[in-house]
Amino acid sequence: MDTTIWASGIDASDTLHKDGSAVLKALASGDLASAITTDYVLDETLTLLKMRGGETGSIVKAIQDIISSSAVTLVYVDEILFHAALSTYKKYERLSFTDAVTLTVMQQRKVKEIFSHDSDFDIRGIVRRERL
Repeated sequence: MDTTIWASGIDASDTLHKDGSAVLKALASGDLASAITTDYVLDETLTLLKMRGGETGSIVKAIQDIISSSAVTLVYVDEILFHAALSTYKKYERLSFTDAVTLTVMQQRKVKEIFSHDSDFDIRGIVRRERL
């Protein structure tokens, strides 16, 4: 699960809120079985929502809800993942480093689908979904 889905699902003023919110509701209800995300993605989400003028307490609550969800696997970037992501970052120059971390995790776990509004994930072998 990419930053753009978390942020659009949380931020009611986001132009893609309807799509993002539907994905998050499906995850919460079990209609979407599970999601994988990283601490870097959640960092990016926190920062983006704060930059948009979000209230810190509500942003933190939303992130804590994600972290505590049994449907979400949160991958923390360690030294080994960081170095693997550097190789991905070098190979896919259009990706941000956070996106390179996400793609590396996907490759390591053989995940072929991502929920994202970011066309940088339009990579051969990856199915990018913006909505359910």
